[in-house]
Amino acid sequence: MKIEWNRVTWYSKTLALALFVTLPFAGFFLGVRYGTMAESAAGAFFAGAGNPASSDAVPTDGLIAYYRNTAEWQTDANNTAGGFSIAYPIDFPAQDNYSLVPSTDWRVGADGATGTLYFTLTVPKAFEPQTNFSDARLTVGTGGSADALAGCLRPDATGGPSAGPTSTATVDGIPFVVFRSSDAGAGNYYDTTSYRTIRGGTCYAIEYTVHSAQIYNYPASYGLKPFSAAKIDALMENVVGTFRFQ
Repeated sequence: MKIEWNRVTWYSKTLALALFVTLPFAGFFLGVRYGTMAESAAGAFFAGAGNPASSDAVPTDGLIAYYRNTAEWQTDANNTAGGFSIAYPIDFPAQDNYSLVPSTDWRVGADGATGTLYFTLTVPKAFEPQTNFSDARLTVGTGGSADALAGCLRPDATGGPSAGPTSTATVDGIPFVVFRSSDAGAGNYYDTTSYRTIRGGTCYAIEYTVHSAQIYNYPASYGLKPFSAAKIDALMENVVGTFRFQ
């Protein structure tokens, strides 16, 4: 039988109608199946990369294994002049190109006392994506002037961690006084934790400031969530815990 492909018949119309009706449903079904499979694959991938696939596997501080295991971190031991070493996650930018010119930025709220800022570590916004986290900054500075030593273990008169010593802690076997404070301005919040001690006639300050933004300043369409302060604090405390005197 000779088939005339360009001829419209009753069965060609029926076949076309059937395809017109069934193809959208088939496409929708396959799309749903693909999305489910892709989501499962993504969950398995991130679980394997250290990002838990379910809340049951998330540590209480929210940190994945790498940020908890300080033995795997990069160690900065080039500060022979500062007399210390410190470790940090290799994926965070660090700066140890210090200047020997005295300045007041060696610690928060130095109130005019000069010193040297030896080390700076920055935790970028991408560490807590889709949240109101802005960044976090950890510094190590020292001051040997009379003013720096006088204000080392007492609350700052103006600015900085002025809430008074809230606790003491031991870092590398040395007791530190721990000051905490909060500041705000123009919809931004700054929470600072300052570890200070005097060793060899020098004030050492290990400090970190967590910077976040007022979440209600962003449109709801951004879909931002509040950042995990416990997660950031746990990370920064882990960094502080790697500090060692040389």
